[in-house]
Amino acid sequence: KREVLPNGMIVFLAEDHQLPIVGLSAKIRTGSVFEPADKIGLASITGMVMRTGGAGSRTGDQIDEELERLGASVETYIGGTEGGASMSVLKEDVDKGLSILADLLMDPKFDQDKIDLAKVQQKSGISRRNDQVGQIAAREFDKLIYGAQSPYARVPEYATIDNIKREDLVEFHKKYFHPNLVIVGVWGDFNTKDMLQKIKKAFANW
Repeated sequence: KREVLPNGMIVFLAEDHQLPIVGLSAKIRTGSVFEPADKIGLASITGMVMRTGGAGSRTGDQIDEELERLGASVETYIGGTEGGASMSVLKEDVDKGLSILADLLMDPKFDQDKIDLAKVQQKSGISRRNDQVGQIAAREFDKLIYGAQSPYARVPEYATIDNIKREDLVEFHKKYFHPNLVIVGVWGDFNTKDMLQKIKKAFANW
């Protein structure tokens, strides 16, 4: 079933009662191709810290603890040409999972400590990226195909990571995370009508 919510979010729902699990995948129209050339790495860090930095009334550590207790997962990311979020929960915990997911998408806190940690992880990746010949070849291939300054060929450097501040993450999120830029697919052990109401309630303030 396909539904368009009043806020413009597109939702696809597919019932599957084989297992008592509900899965969700969201695609967001954003990506690293939209980040400034002097802040390469911004999109990836934004997608990472949306999840780790806390959201709504919960810290990132509180979200980790709650999901571990439920045996559930909720994740976010931003890649080259899309952003995304996912959820996997037992059917009886779907309200809690949707609450966390909605907070992450609508109201991330972008905790500074988690931003600093994400920047360290990005720099660690830069320091190791020449360890594999295949990665070097892929990088150079993209430069030849698209041009070295193309958003499709750029790669983060230490300087571009250092240029990224908390307000950059806030502004990137504010610019690209809107319900009419989101497509959601949800599948699993639920009643379609009931699940649609749950999703509408979770994202009612967006």
